[in-house]
Amino acid sequence: MKNLASSVLVCAVDGIALSTAELDFFKKVQPAGVTLFKRNIPEDFTETFTLSRSLQATVASGSPRMIIAIDQEGGRVARIKQPFPDHGPAMDLADGLSDGAASVEIQDAAAKVGEALKSIGINVNFAPCVDILTEPNNHSIGDRAFGTDVDPVCIRAKSWLRGLQSAGVLGCLKHFPGQGDAIVDTHVGTAVIDLPRNLLDQRELVPFRAMLSKVEMVMISHCIYPQISKTQASRSSEMIEGLLRGEMDYKGLVVSDDMNMGAIPQDRETWVEALIDALIAGSDLLLVCQHLERFEWAIEGINRAIKKSKALEMRVNQAAGRIAKTRAKLI
Repeated sequence: MKNLASSVLVCAVDGIALSTAELDFFKKVQPAGVTLFKRNIPEDFTETFTLSRSLQATVASGSPRMIIAIDQEGGRVARIKQPFPDHGPAMDLADGLSDGAASVEIQDAAAKVGEALKSIGINVNFAPCVDILTEPNNHSIGDRAFGTDVDPVCIRAKSWLRGLQSAGVLGCLKHFPGQGDAIVDTHVGTAVIDLPRNLLDQRELVPFRAMLSKVEMVMISHCIYPQISKTQASRSSEMIEGLLRGEMDYKGLVVSDDMNMGAIPQDRETWVEALIDALIAGSDLLLVCQHLERFEWAIEGINRAIKKSKALEMRVNQAAGRIAKTRAKLI
């Protein structure tokens, strides 16, 4: 049980190479993976392969490959800048069109991104963003969305996902159940999306339904959808086990958005409780995207809670099993 908590956690590193402390830590606790950010990418991005190789070298013999992930959507959410392939934000790809020629263009662009990511050892891209931009003042999503209506988002995002995964890099749909109508940025605080369930069914949930069978991962929003649950989606069993897994029959990994975001309380005790709540609700893979100290808090707090609850131990083992199966598919 020593490393059970770390098996459901994805952490981050500070620089373009592992420090001695980070190297020792990774070898000892064996996290599920790492998310890379701009701070981890040297001027010559091809050198990132050295960091990826160093991370994979910390994985215990006989264990599946580590998740090495990134947010490389394109445009302003692109951790690696040009000359790395970047065809711009999702909204502008193929001039915003969704006909056959546009679909081919989008798929080809995403394939180039996937090939470039794979060449430097990155095997998961937390993309595409399949939110439908229905709130013009939603600057957090903005041009990260593939469109403002259901059909274009479905067609364009599906093409992008197909291209990315054709290169051997896993995609991740986000932000379930749809964050395009938010006004508050969850990086800063709590956002409430008070939409009736029938509208979610007719609009926000459609792209997810269209693509759930094509992905290994779905990222859960930190928004609150009070028509379904009074709790943030990432900590809501109604949202995860009820809607996503129950009604929509999703079988893959449920990934939290970054647990260091402003929508989550950040004092140590409440923060650890939020991670445990997320696991109990059905989140499988928790992202802790900064500060090694917080990763240590998470391991200590989750393992302490596991000792007190057989039900939590079973839930974390279930999540760890799903993660291990996904990691076994990584190239």
